[in-house]
This record gives sequence, structure tokens and C-alpha cells, in this order.
Amino acid sequence: MRRIFSGAGWAAAAALVSTFIAQPAFAISSAVNLSTRMVVQSGDNVLIGGFIVYGSGQKKIAVRAMGPSLPVAGTLSDPLVELHDGTGGIVASNDNWRTTQQDLIIAAGLAPANNLESALIATINPGAYTVVVKGANNATGVGLMEIYDLDPDGSPARMANISTRGNVLTGDNVMIGGFIVRGDVGKRMLVRARGPSLFLNGLPIAGRLMDPTMELRDGNGALIKANDDWRTDQQAEISASTLAPTDDHEPAVVWTLAPGNYTAIVRGATNSTGIALVEMYDLDQPPSADGSTLYITELRPQGSATSQGSGTATLRLAADGKSAIISYTYSNLTGPITGMHVHGADTSILFDVDAATPQPDGTLIWVFVPVGNFTVADILNQIKAGQTYLNIHTAQYPTGEIKGFFNLSTGAQSVPTPSPPPALPGGTPTAAAAGRFLSQATFGATDALIAQVQSQGYDAFLNAQFAAPMSSHLAFVDAAVAALPSPSPSPSATPNQPTLTMTNDAWWTNAISGQDQLRQRVAFALSETLVVSISSAGLGNAPFALPAYYDVLVRDAFGNYRQLLEDITLNPAMGAYLNMLQNDKANPARGTLPNENYARELMQLFSIGLYNLNLDGSLTLSSSGFPIATYGQGEILGTAAVLTGWTYAQPGVANPVFRPGSPQDWRDPMINIATRHQTTAKSILNGVPLPADQTAAQDLKVTLDTIFNHPNVGPFICRQLIERLVTSNPSPGYVYRVASVFNDNGQGVRGDLKAVVRAILMDYDARVGFAAAQGAGHEREPVIRLTNLLRAFNATSPSGKYSVRNAFASFAEEAMHSPTVFNFFTPDYSAPGAIATAGLKSPEFEITTDTTVISTTNYLRNAIYASLGPSSDRITLSLAAEQTRAADPAGLVDHLNSLLMAGGMSSGTRNILINAVNQIPVANTLERVRTAIYLVVNSPEFVVDK
Repeated sequence: MRRIFSGAGWAAAAALVSTFIAQPAFAISSAVNLSTRMVVQSGDNVLIGGFIVYGSGQKKIAVRAMGPSLPVAGTLSDPLVELHDGTGGIVASNDNWRTTQQDLIIAAGLAPANNLESALIATINPGAYTVVVKGANNATGVGLMEIYDLDPDGSPARMANISTRGNVLTGDNVMIGGFIVRGDVGKRMLVRARGPSLFLNGLPIAGRLMDPTMELRDGNGALIKANDDWRTDQQAEISASTLAPTDDHEPAVVWTLAPGNYTAIVRGATNSTGIALVEMYDLDQPPSADGSTLYITELRPQGSATSQGSGTATLRLAADGKSAIISYTYSNLTGPITGMHVHGADTSILFDVDAATPQPDGTLIWVFVPVGNFTVADILNQIKAGQTYLNIHTAQYPTGEIKGFFNLSTGAQSVPTPSPPPALPGGTPTAAAAGRFLSQATFGATDALIAQVQSQGYDAFLNAQFAAPMSSHLAFVDAAVAALPSPSPSPSATPNQPTLTMTNDAWWTNAISGQDQLRQRVAFALSETLVVSISSAGLGNAPFALPAYYDVLVRDAFGNYRQLLEDITLNPAMGAYLNMLQNDKANPARGTLPNENYARELMQLFSIGLYNLNLDGSLTLSSSGFPIATYGQGEILGTAAVLTGWTYAQPGVANPVFRPGSPQDWRDPMINIATRHQTTAKSILNGVPLPADQTAAQDLKVTLDTIFNHPNVGPFICRQLIERLVTSNPSPGYVYRVASVFNDNGQGVRGDLKAVVRAILMDYDARVGFAAAQGAGHEREPVIRLTNLLRAFNATSPSGKYSVRNAFASFAEEAMHSPTVFNFFTPDYSAPGAIATAGLKSPEFEITTDTTVISTTNYLRNAIYASLGPSSDRITLSLAAEQTRAADPAGLVDHLNSLLMAGGMSSGTRNILINAVNQIPVANTLERVRTAIYLVVNSPEFVVDK
């Protein structure tokens, strides 16, 4: 498929199908010869049309600017036309058509009827172009721009993305876009009009037409199909095209059109006016016919910026490597934008977004030219290697508030059902297989657990873990508070309060010694998607807030994802973190609206993501090869209105209030104050309407049900769980199989996390896998490396409590310490260079820096050679068993290989370790053991868990 026309304009008195020149029949059908008519004004309000030539070779086109010959009042008396390339340079121009190319224009059958009208013929290379129509001496009036493809079908170069933008008025001054289908057979087309969804420079266009309507008419003016809101008719067909409008108020029509002339007429509902576009898509054009390549990024806070800002950007690299199309959106920035750029590997500016002229559809054309010491070839290589990034600078963050590296994106309009994997091997798991399983299902293998899995088998181990009692973080903190000395004087003294250290101790203790290892490991994985952190809302000092929230993840780890969504939504810690707590209804008198923060992250991060996904986790691409947004600003606003009126629970209070005093209840779900809930009608995800005067509970139920049942939830959440537990680069088949279990656990239940966890851990790719394949496995997060170490060697403390201190300072991560809602690292991060060039993901590498490599190594060394924790409660390794093996370096190394690396140590690494141990006197057994362990846990083969 390809977009072949997009037009918008002020004013026209009648559909000018008669202006099209008759064309001969062709062997196949195509849509060419495109026009837009509007009132041409002066200054910035001239008629500007943009288009792109894709493919190879050259394209012969004709452009006309009509005025005096139009059969309407108030025509443009003397139109001029200019053809500009992507740099803004003029390729060709004309005032009166007979002054140049007269014979060529007559021969093409395109001679205007009036000598004051303009026309030109040009043969152009692939790239971006703009057509400007204006009046001589700044005259104004109704004008018509026409663009003709003079090449026969089958030309290796083709035109697409033809667009103009203008103001739809009333009466006869509506928008009229015309086109011709030429050939011998019908062509299936999608025609749509955009208004509410129009953005420019990442922001909604002011004065856009908020409720466009559209009519599709044939060459005789007969109505073929009319539409107001696209979901009211042909919804299934429009959705299947992958070109559905992103706003429910925008119209669209799918129709098979016989060869001939057609117009699309756009008006505003109830005589409203505003800026709009009309677009025509050829649904018969195969995807990616232009041979271009898509790169995509999600914009996240840059460096030390403490911002809730986010956004996305795409870069469509042309097949010839000479240009790219860039689009972007953003929200929640701290203030005015001061700059936007695409930077290279050395941070120099490769493309100045500020200086670029947006196309009518808001995209930017980047024509590559040498920059500084970089040649065009250098720039191409940096794009392909994931070394270019887009960032947005603001007044508060002049060096950059949000940024993202462009990385290769894969996707398709649909995906095939993958072939089933081979059956899992039967029999008893080997020690190596058991160790690999435990590295995925627990916070680290132990000799005892390896033996247990070998004895029980995987299924029995999983069943036992699913049934194991939950280790509560809140109960741990409660016990720690209860153990404090009584406050004095009693009973008037303020009761003892929990500390952040207690919350940290609860996490480390349960991770290292909890008997519900699988539950705790899955909860940690969930915490890196459903993020709540000490970094905002003062949660580090809020009594019981964080352990109460973490218990939600622990409790629901094997439950249903729909329940988990509701539980985190109503948790006061999440409410405080993302501004749903005491989120008030709109107040027109004060000009305030409901806070959008949680509404946005609920969809973007916690459920469906930014773009439509196939079941295998790949992007669902539109006909033009771009990702399809899952929601727009309208859905955010509707959902934000749903999430109003919630505040702290107030047990025992007969008449709870919206803003209760201290102490606040962080343990219980939030309650709703009806007078603070917005009761107007709302539109949420997928255009689902919520009627007025519903209760907050009713609004919330329908909203969460709608989000939960979106087809993205399975692949979006399952892929991240696979990344955290097994591999950063799961195969499409792996994601497909696990997401299928999410959609249906075999008993008709959607969202069963117990079934999903079993599917992840018992999939062929997890249990057998392809350890030697490129991209296999994942980097062990620093906290996982530490828990692996402490569990493997049965670390103890005098109190039985594991009070690990200062971990975040060394690791750049610790549970519930994420610097932003986007976690310590993003699931789609690709380390620039070889990893990005290969199209692989490496999330944990985002916090693997020169600094953290050294600080993590030193922290682990302290754990091995000394101890961790406060002096009163030291955590020490128990190495007596290993010391008995110290006299046999090969046996010691083989034991560590089984215990820590699931038998994955290479022969080269094994020889290095044996030689290192042999350098230490045989009598110094403790040093031999410590050296061997230190080298193993800092080796690349341990750090990357396969």
C-alpha cells in the first residue's frame, strides 16, 4: 500500500473534476493526477503542497497552477508556481505557462486555458519536494494546484505522500481534493480526512478542524460514500487497512474505485471551520515498496533530568540512502522548547530540527549532506549502528530534557503463525540444565536447589513455588518497627515510623532467603515495568508506602493481570507517584483539567505501549511502513477524566474527605469522593464511549476492561517478562507462544500470570534454547549478580536480616529506586555499535557504563573478601565447602561453573581460572576460593547469562 494523495485547502465553489485531463488506459491501475483547490492568500498562507519521490531512477512530473480559468468567483488572477527540493532550493518555476516549455506542455495535453496560468514539466530524482502556488504581487483568490505523474505504470520511481494543508470554511468554501484512477481494473482505496489529530513540531495545530465530515464523489458529482466519524461505518474494514484515523471524530471511507475521476469533499460538522487534510491511500500497493528502512526511538529523560517528559520519533531512511523522513511527538515537558536536533556519535548536530521546514503532515525531510568531519557515508553508518539520537532541549534543561537513539525496527502488517518448537527433552534435568533453570526462576541457584530440581523435575518445582506462602514486605517492615524501643514518653509520644532502610532490608532479605523465590523474582520483574520509586512524591519518607505497593506485585505475581492493573491503579503509592492521588475533576472557572500523568503511563508503560503490535511482539506496520499509534491525546484526556476523585482510604470515617490530614493510609486501596469525580461523558481507548453520570467505579471498570482486552497487552507485557527472566532478544515464536497463553490459558481465561510464568520458563527457547546464537541470553542486572553470589555461598548475618547498604550508588539500580517511571533501563535499548547494527536489544547495557563496571566489580569484591552491611549485622559468605575443593583447582573451577554459570564456562575461561588458582599457595585455601569466585562473577561469561 502507499499513500498517493493528501490534500487540504480553503475554499472552492464546486468540485472541478472537469479540470482533469483524460488519460489512456493502462495494463494495471494506479492513482495519479492529483489536485487541491483553496483560497490562496499571501505570506505564510499561500498554497503549499509537498510530495516525495521514492524508488530508483527519475520521475517525470507536471505541475500546474490554475486561477483565471476556474469557473468560480474570486479566482486568483495571476498564479505563480515554484517547485522546491528538500533543501528549499528552487528546482523550477513558472509565471505564465507560454513563457517556457510551451511545446512540451501542449504535447502533454496539459496546456492551461488562460495564458496567465502557470505550468512546468520537470524530471526529478528521488527525494522530497514542495510545490508553492501564490499570486503575483501578493494577489489572493481561489487557486488550484495540480500534480501529474507523466510516467507509465511500472516506473521504478513513484510519487507518494502528496499533501497540502489549509483552512476549511463553510458554504462553497470547503476543501476539495481530486484524483484520477487510471488503468483497466478497479483500485481499492482508503480516503480519510484529518483534523483533531493534526500535529506540527510535536504539538497540536492551533485552529484545526475538530469534527470533519467527508464525501467521496465520482466524476459526475454523484455521492459514492459519506462519513462523519470513522467508527460509525466500515470500522472493521478501516481497522484492517491499518490506516484507521487516530481520532474518532475523523472520517474515513474504504472503496473499490473503477478507473475514472473522483473528488473528496471535506466540511466541518455543524458548519465548523478549521485546518484539515484529506488523504488518499492505495490499498493495493504492497508494503515497503519504496525499499526504505524504519528506525524508531522512544524519548526518555536525558542524563540527570528529573522529568516526566516522554515522546517517540521515527526515522524512515530512503532506499537510496540520500534522505530520511523524521516524525516525532512529545508530551509532559517541563517548559518551553529551546531546541531540537539529531546528534551523531560525537554529540555534534547532524540535523537541526529547528531550522527544518515541516511538511504539511508535520514530518521533516532530512537530505543528507556532509557535516563537519562526517561524510554522508559516515552519517548513514551512524544511523545503522544506532549512534544517532534525537533530543529536545527546554528552558529548564538547556542541554536536553529527553532523548532517544534511533534503532532498527522490525514489523509487518501481519505475521504468520510460527511452527511449533520441538518437544522438550525427557528424563531428569542435568545439573547444568537445573542451574540454568534456577538462574531464570530464582534470585540464584544453590547446590541444594540444583539437587532438588534434578530430583523433582521442573514441573514439580514450579508447582511447589506456586503454592509457597508469600513473603510479605509490609509484614517485614511492621516487624522491624515493632522491634524498635518504645517511644518516650509513652503513650503521648509519636509512634515509631518505618525507615527506607527497613524497606530496602525487606527486599534484600526476601530476595536472598525467601522461600517463595519464583514469586519474588517475578515481582521484581513486574516492578521494572510497573514502576514506583523513591525518586518522586516523597515516597522514600512516606510510612509504609513502598512495602505496601511492592506487596501488591508479590501478591498478584501469579494472579490475573486485570486484577493487577486494578490493584496498582488504586494503590496510594502509585497514585502519589503518577499524580492520580487527589486528581480532581475539571474546573472551568479555574481553567484546570484532570492530571494526565497516570492515564498516559497506564497505557504507554503498563499495558499496551505506544504502537500496535503483532502477537509475536513485532510492530504492526501501516501500508506506508510506519508504526500505528495505539492511542492519541483524546484517549489520554478521556482516561484522565475517568481517574478523578480518588484519595486516601479513611477507615472508620463516616464522611471521608478529599484531602485528609495526617497520618495518611498507605496500606489500603484509595477511595473515591463522588463530588470530585468528573461525571461528564467520556471517550477512552478504541473510542469506547462512557456515558455521563456514571460512578467512578463504573468508569474505572469499563476503562480497565477496555485496556486489558486490547490485543497489545499480551505481547507487550510478556515480551518484557521474557526479557527480565530469560533473554533480551526472544524469538518471535517465543513471544507468540507466551502471548497466546496470556490471551487464553487453555481454559478460556485471559491474563493468567501463573500460566504465563510457566509458559515462559517451560518454553523450548528457555529450557533448550540456542545459547550460541547471536543475541542469546541477557546481561545479569547488578542486583541479580549480587543475589546470585550471596545465595550460591549461603551468605549469613547474625540477625538473619540482609541489610545491604549503598547498592544503588554502585549498581545504578536497586529495587524501587528507579530515577524515572521508565525504569533503570528501557526494554528496547540497544547499545550503540555492533549490538544496534545487528538489530539486537540490550536493556541492561543502558546502566553498564565505565563507572558502573568498576563500581560493581568493587562492590562484589567487598562481598567476597570482606562483608556487606552495617558493622552490627555483617553479611558474610560461607566458603567452608569450597575450601575443601581448593587443593584441586580444576575441581573447584568446575564446581563454580556448575553453581554460578550452569555449565556455560568456555574451555578458555576455565584454563585461565585454573592457572590463576594455581598461582596461589595450596595452603592458602581461602584465598584460592575467593580468587576463583571473584574471577567468575566478573567474567563476561557470567555477566551475560545464557
